[in-house]
Amino acid sequence: MTPNAREMSESRHEHIPRLLTELAAVVGTTNVLTRPSQQQSYMQGAIEAITDATVAVVIPHSLVALWRVINICAAFDVIIIAQAANTGLTGGSTPNGDYDRPLVVISMQLLGGVHLLNDAAELIALPAATLQQLESTLAPLGREPHSVLGSSCVGASVIGGICNSSGGMLVQRGPAYTEMALFARRNASGAFELINHLGLDLGTQPEEMLDNLEAGTFNENLNSTNSKACTNHRYQHKVRDCEAETPARFNNDPNALYEASGSAGKVIVFAVRVATFAKPKREQTFYISTNDADTFTTLRQQWLKSELKLPVLAEYMHKDYNDITMHYGRDTCLSMRKLPASKIGTLYRLQAKIGYYLDTWHLPKTLPDRILQLSSRFMPLSLPATLTTQALSYNYHLIIKVADGFDSDFDNGINKDSDKNDDNNIAAVQAFLQNHMQQYQGALHICTELESQALLVFRSAATAAMSRYHNLNQDKFGELLSTDIALPRNAVDWDEALPNYLKRQVSKTFYLGHFFCHVLHQDYLLKPTTNAKQFKEDLLAFYDQRHIEYPAEHNVGHMYPAKAELHHFYKKLDPTNSLNPGIGQTEKWKNWRSSPIKEKLNDEFY
Repeated sequence: MTPNAREMSESRHEHIPRLLTELAAVVGTTNVLTRPSQQQSYMQGAIEAITDATVAVVIPHSLVALWRVINICAAFDVIIIAQAANTGLTGGSTPNGDYDRPLVVISMQLLGGVHLLNDAAELIALPAATLQQLESTLAPLGREPHSVLGSSCVGASVIGGICNSSGGMLVQRGPAYTEMALFARRNASGAFELINHLGLDLGTQPEEMLDNLEAGTFNENLNSTNSKACTNHRYQHKVRDCEAETPARFNNDPNALYEASGSAGKVIVFAVRVATFAKPKREQTFYISTNDADTFTTLRQQWLKSELKLPVLAEYMHKDYNDITMHYGRDTCLSMRKLPASKIGTLYRLQAKIGYYLDTWHLPKTLPDRILQLSSRFMPLSLPATLTTQALSYNYHLIIKVADGFDSDFDNGINKDSDKNDDNNIAAVQAFLQNHMQQYQGALHICTELESQALLVFRSAATAAMSRYHNLNQDKFGELLSTDIALPRNAVDWDEALPNYLKRQVSKTFYLGHFFCHVLHQDYLLKPTTNAKQFKEDLLAFYDQRHIEYPAEHNVGHMYPAKAELHHFYKKLDPTNSLNPGIGQTEKWKNWRSSPIKEKLNDEFY
């Protein structure tokens, strides 16, 4: 560290003891974590955080405590990274690299809660409310949240999905979106303002409003809700336009950015108001396999142009992904079938803590994976025998679920398809698929309920299986590069053929995705000699040539650049650049300046 850098670092840390004292006075000393062993599970998500700027992880126990904590942080001019469930895949809710100010991570894990509105047609979700919590709350009422287990990361929070424009498997509902939220914005003078766009009468003073919200003591202000949406009603029509030259959904889409929606930590979100959806009367899953990519290209185009209702989901997996999930995903599949989501989330947090101690004790980080993989040999197969045979006999596979009597919430003149008889939808789809597959070589399997559940668990376990496969075979491969891309809706080159200059740098490729949305998740196991940084740059340039947008639904995090519209959105939300700075590879320094050390050196030079 240069003398100038050391001087600035010492100066900006001199008030930390007083900062920690004031934070502890609000949340208690046990909820101000300062030791690395305590902070580990909050500092590392899907990608490891590398920074020494974090002075504390703070865990507020109430919305009022959260309000007080962020105002203390503002008074001390420290950076805030707000963290809901920390299940993101691009490092967007963890520190990364160097910062010009001390940094506090605020974990919302104690701030759970859901309030139902309008006979459960809508709900208010507090910061730690998870999709699984919503599922269990709504199920007895015959309703579902925006995303359901199998289409979302285990333990993922509702607010995290809104802030990151998360997509998921469900074709009719599109990215998580709302225009109704209660959030705190740090203005240009450095103070926090509490903004209530929930359409609820919560009072006038911040702490009064937050107390009323948490307790559920409020009235709906009907006049404020008329022009605000709490879901993306436009997506069904957008995804059907399979002649369009642009993708259906992607994170840099300016049309999907609104206050909390897409904010990626640039505001502090206390609550969001979101729609719920009627559960289908009946569902049916079809498993379709082929060796001809055109089979699926034409199936998608013909379905989207037809009068058939959109499927609940249409998930694509390549045979290579099936193969590794069969062999490296047995324990994950078993745990997802047998354990409640809350227990799986606990296991993930335990895994992060174990990883810290393995590193501290200089033990191989792959040790837990090796033990689990060894034990998985004695566990049931990832799929029933009939599905296993089909999954390994063809190259291309679709899991398509359809329903009778579903998503009536998209009616009211918005979904013109609602005039069709929903109760005949499954029969119409079955006839369509049978007719289509008579024209192509392949297999069509009509699943039982148990087979359907097994297929969705199998699909959800795939990425964990990929990670383990790479971890346990590091001697054979270089780095694992995962991308999250949105193809143009009219693209027919979804079965990617890498050009030779890229292909010769890759050992193996693995593809899966949300097929009707044309969102793909692609994994590249690089050769040991491949320069991963240069390969990624060349790969993204190849995507640009194909008019592909990236990322599609995992947010830019610290892996992807925010394009101009998204960059401008971040600056508008956070004019002092004090909340999650650096997201989308943007500037990290206060007031969106370049490096303060460079500025100081320039001043001294001149």
